[in-house]
Amino acid sequence: MKVLVTGAAGFIGYHVARRLLERGDEVVGIDNINDYYDPQIKQARLRLLDEASRKTNAGYHFIHGDLADRGVV
Repeated sequence: MKVLVTGAAGFIGYHVARRLLERGDEVVGIDNINDYYDPQIKQARLRLLDEASRKTNAGYHFIHGDLADRGVV
């Protein structure tokens, strides 16, 4: 299954995306990486998702952008 996860670098989005990858789903994550809290934590989560996708051979693609931006959507 192909799943879009919004807020993929946030706490909940990261954990949802990771579970989906573990079960073999293809995940498209989107996040604007704002500074609501430390962006370095968000970047670390994105690296972990990339590693998880390689381990499980599940497809993973990240889009850095805001859902409010029509050009991104």
